Amino acid sequence: MDTFSNAILGILFLLLSAAGTFLMYKLWGYPFDHEKLKSSAPPGLMRLHHYIGYAYGIIYIYLISQMVPRLWSYQVEFPARTVAHLMLGMSIGVILIVKISIVKWFKHLESTLVPFLGTLLFVCTFLLIGLSVPFALKERFLERSAVGGTAFSQENIERVRMLLSRAGLPGGANVEDLATFRSFKEGRDVLLSKCVQCHDLRTVLVKPRTPDNWVQTVSRMAERSVFNPISDDEQWRVATYLIAISPDLQKGFQQKKLQETEAVKTKQAIAEVAKPAVDVALREFDLNVAKQTFEATCTQCHSLKNVERKPPGSADEAKALVARMVDNGLEAEQVELEQVLFYLTKTYSSKP
Repeated sequence: MDTFSNAILGILFLLLSAAGTFLMYKLWGYPFDHEKLKSSAPPGLMRLHHYIGYAYGIIYIYLISQMVPRLWSYQVEFPARTVAHLMLGMSIGVILIVKISIVKWFKHLESTLVPFLGTLLFVCTFLLIGLSVPFALKERFLERSAVGGTAFSQENIERVRMLLSRAGLPGGANVEDLATFRSFKEGRDVLLSKCVQCHDLRTVLVKPRTPDNWVQTVSRMAERSVFNPISDDEQWRVATYLIAISPDLQKGFQQKKLQETEAVKTKQAIAEVAKPAVDVALREFDLNVAKQTFEATCTQCHSLKNVERKPPGSADEAKALVARMVDNGLEAEQVELEQVLFYLTKTYSSKP
């Protein structure tokens, strides 16, 4: 079953959990005979609750059967979201076992523990589906591009067809067959099912590459795939897909670089604003007062031994040190910075 179908099944899984929890609250509103260990709830509603539970259990077993083999074939440490997904899936299994055991063999605990376990089951199911389904649906609805662009457009298909002719593909590769909408989708499926077993998708798509570089990279990675080998045809299709989405990757890469550049500019602007606070003429202060200000200000972030190990050798170095601390996030009044500068200069600097 493909990713989208699993997502739909996951939504059904969540709906069954919600329906079962709601019905459970309703059923537990009826009187319960603690001697006979039997509820006075309508039999029809009880059967409906059981059927929902059976359907929920069947879907859970199916989803686990899909997840475990894939996790077993991972060759790298699991990403954080996968770890959370796995822990929630295992928790649901444990809760189901405990709940079924109580209902079957420990009925004297049913009236007190089952409502709590049912609620906990719903919470875990909600978190489990919330960690996976939105991403699967996003992939589906943005399937015409890895980042929402036009990777599957006819214009891009023609572009890829032209590039494949000089991308260094082996002679057995059929360029006309690879440069198609269907081939792009198959390549994307290989990327999402096999390549992610060794790589976080963010590392794969971190930046665009040239067509021949994509072909070489995919071939090199396929040689390392032991537990779930990637065939030659799959290599060609995933390389083709990566070539197709490279323009969108380029846009994302440029946007990231722009954000990093803006962050650097902002940091520099902050430093320029703070700079006059430490570039003022060195004024005279009481050395003891200046020392107290120095100790109170600088110990906010680090030990005073840091300064003693590498003290400023001149007034300029002292100014640079204070400016760097301001740039790193030090917050102080201008007069306090001047006192710190005065103390550093008088105490450590050999040059005025």
